Amino acid sequence: MDARIAVWVATHRIGALNDLFIGLGNVNRLGVLWIVVAIAIGLKRGSGLAGTLVLAVSVAVAAFAADSAAFGVKDLFQRARPFEAHPQIHPLYVVHSSSFPAGHAATAFAGAMVLAYAVRRLAVPLFVIAAVIGFSRVYVGVHYPTDVLGGAAIGVVVGAVVVLALRAARNRGLRPVALALGGHRRNVRRYA
Repeated sequence: MDARIAVWVATHRIGALNDLFIGLGNVNRLGVLWIVVAIAIGLKRGSGLAGTLVLAVSVAVAAFAADSAAFGVKDLFQRARPFEAHPQIHPLYVVHSSSFPAGHAATAFAGAMVLAYAVRRLAVPLFVIAAVIGFSRVYVGVHYPTDVLGGAAIGVVVGAVVVLALRAARNRGLRPVALALGGHRRNVRRYA
């Protein structure tokens, strides 16, 4: 079933969407998209330099850790890419690592997890963007759906670990973390 879905998606592309799905892969490299979103959120909320920096670094750590974990798992599975196993798939670009899990999905879901915790009202759109990035990996012909699900699971777990670390730091009274998680400079008490 996994292979049939990958083949069907990659052989039923809509030409007008090709550049969009290729672009999603490019802007999501190493979580850059999520770091930029974190900076924008921090600045818009008035979290100050320290709060914005904590949020951006937290997202960067989550994305990098998720990507690293995905690459570690890739070495264990050595799954061939869909375009290697199915000649009817013509990838929109070529990737040379193994297929399982999808690193882009891992970084996307890790970034979405941390940002959704920081800004709960944006959780649905953040996870929709992460899911579209995951789908783009199947669309361009470089991953199977289960690769994306595996990457998403890694991203959610890594993101949850980062969220737990942020919660612990906030509970210890670290003001920049409180700012990063939604406090405003005037509403966050100073901690001695």
